[in-house]
Amino acid sequence: MSEIADGDLAVADPDGLLEERRCSLTGAKGGDSGWTWLKQTHGVSVVTVVEPGGAAGSEADGAVTGQPGCVLSVQVADCAPVALIADKGGLAVVHAGWRGVAAGVLEKASEALRGLTGGPQRALVGPCIHPCCYEFGGDDLAGVARDLGREVEGVTRSGSPALDLPAAVVASLERAGVSDFEIDGACTSCDDRYWSYRATGSGRRQAMVAVLTEGTSPDVA
Repeated sequence: MSEIADGDLAVADPDGLLEERRCSLTGAKGGDSGWTWLKQTHGVSVVTVVEPGGAAGSEADGAVTGQPGCVLSVQVADCAPVALIADKGGLAVVHAGWRGVAAGVLEKASEALRGLTGGPQRALVGPCIHPCCYEFGGDDLAGVARDLGREVEGVTRSGSPALDLPAAVVASLERAGVSDFEIDGACTSCDDRYWSYRATGSGRRQAMVAVLTEGTSPDVA
């Protein structure tokens, strides 16, 4: 998982340094292969990647692969980055914003990964915005709670209604049959290691990057 210190990983590449920053993150593990990056839409589309750089630029919010050397990435600045790792080899990365989570993007990615490799999965959930900073409209919050349960309801520091995005991700993972997960406790709006759209309105992004390497477990950065 990149941080502000690693530079802006937004695919728009406003300062022309994106490729250099990508290489610094993956190093030898990513080889010379291109990244699979996505035009994220807050939807449920998931692409299958069969070669390095495959499906790059697709309009989707998740990517799965069973092929070593394929570097998968999602870019975030409050939404949750999630990696799904199959015990039998194979991985997925997912851009999990509240709309996508409520619509089932994590379930769809888990299903796609299961179709590739079978077997149990575990999840790594990267830093995202937490309820302390995520004031949320009442109607939208009620809708997410109807889909995923009342545990997604939270409050901000000032006492306003909030969405608990990590709780929503967990509820969605459990609905997909993934009960083994690790959650980064950092709030992107509070923690100055990360960019936050809610806090600053910036278009800059950090990235979760994952790659399968021959003969080893998936590597997630």
